[in-house]
Amino acid sequence: MRLAKRISVELRVKVYLFDNKGKTRIGDPVGGRITNFSPLGAALSVPAIMMGEKHLFYTCNDNPDFVLQLEFELRDSSEKIITVPATPVWFDRDHEPDIKQFNVGLKFLADSKSPEIQTLSKEACKDEKMLVSIWKKLF
Repeated sequence: MRLAKRISVELRVKVYLFDNKGKTRIGDPVGGRITNFSPLGAALSVPAIMMGEKHLFYTCNDNPDFVLQLEFELRDSSEKIITVPATPVWFDRDHEPDIKQFNVGLKFLADSKSPEIQTLSKEACKDEKMLVSIWKKLF
C-alpha cells in the first residue's frame, strides 16, 4: 500500500553519491529523470547504475553513511537549485527493448513538510488541483 499518491512527471535531475561521514560528493554526477513523484519519494530513471566504481543502489544500502543527493534546477529559474537527500529502496533494469535505462525507487530523507519538498512538489505539480490532491492524500 502506498503512503502517498504518486503522479507521473518529467523532471530532470543530477544524482550525486554523497558521503555523510566525510561530507563530500563522490565522483561525477549521473544525469537522470524523475518519472513519478510523491512528497515521500520518487521513481528515478538513469542511463547507468554505476557511478564510477560505486553501484548507485548497493553502495547506499551496504553503508548507511552513503546517500544520494538529488539536484534539481527549477524550470522558472536556472539559478535556483534544490538539493534533496534520498536513499534507493529498489532498482531494476528497464525492460523496454529500445531503452537502456535503470529504474530506481527513492525514499526522500528530507521531511515531506520541508521547504525543499514543498518547492519540488510545486515544480512537479504545475496543475494546482493535482498539487492539492497529493497533499490531501498525505495528510
